[in-house]
Amino acid sequence: MKIDTLYEFLLLASTLNYTETAKSFFVSQPVLSNHIAGLEKELGVRLFNRNSHAVELTEVGAIFVADARKIVDDYESAMGRIAHYREGVTSCVTIGFLLGSYGSFLPEVCRRYSVKHPGTEFEFKELEIGAVQRGLSQGTIDVGFTLFSEAGNSNRYEFRCLYRDRYKLAVPKSHRLAKRSSVTIDDLRDEVVLAPRFDSFRSTLTQTSVRLRNAGIDVRNDDRIVDAAALMATLVSSGRVAMALDHLSVYGNGNVVFVPIEGTGFDLCAGPMWKKSQGNGAVESFISFLAKETKGFSREDYLSRQGADTLPFE
Repeated sequence: MKIDTLYEFLLLASTLNYTETAKSFFVSQPVLSNHIAGLEKELGVRLFNRNSHAVELTEVGAIFVADARKIVDDYESAMGRIAHYREGVTSCVTIGFLLGSYGSFLPEVCRRYSVKHPGTEFEFKELEIGAVQRGLSQGTIDVGFTLFSEAGNSNRYEFRCLYRDRYKLAVPKSHRLAKRSSVTIDDLRDEVVLAPRFDSFRSTLTQTSVRLRNAGIDVRNDDRIVDAAALMATLVSSGRVAMALDHLSVYGNGNVVFVPIEGTGFDLCAGPMWKKSQGNGAVESFISFLAKETKGFSREDYLSRQGADTLPFE
């Protein structure tokens, strides 16, 4: 079974068009037909039904799609590991991060670490808050650049606070509170405050929502709002307001204003979190390097997207 033929099979299963698929692989249609016929002969089953009008997967062909995709994925992973070995890569640190909560410094500090430790490579995954902690627990990421309370997670996780993020009131630009320099909880009594849970896994929004409800504020969870971009669109279209972390302001696109809320208890730490039982020795080395390289950073420096050359690296 040739891996190239599996690539051809998977694309044909998607397009159901021999001519289009053949062009994608720069082969003629008869050549593609021969490759698929050979695969069917090897498997002993017909994968496609074909007539002058249409091409369709057979029942067993549809079943084989998942198996073929797994074989291809495993092949590509193996080739990647071999390439890493040839290039001298001995360890890989997988970093999960929240979009908007970290700027130009993160890829730059990883690049600097790789220069000093050429055997280390980095992989990045953009995740929601709950998915970061779940990824750490399940071992799909090694370090999570996320938000957390300094009082929690100390039994299972190590963490370092780089700067503080804060819940603010996200309001449409045309809203009566949009031009305020700050708002109080009392200012929210006539509002419906949305508290969407993009990922309910240990959501950091729960404590804040309870606090507002205890103060008599109408707080409504809406699980239909699946991400930050959808939240911003909902606020503009509905005229309502929402509790949202300050780093999500990148999604506002000038249509949503983030107004500070007076009082305490709305702050969270932003920084790397990793499991205490971490088996990847490069992780703690990287965290120490990060602390040294960003020693003089301000909150604005961590969030800056103006390029690494503008940042005060050590």
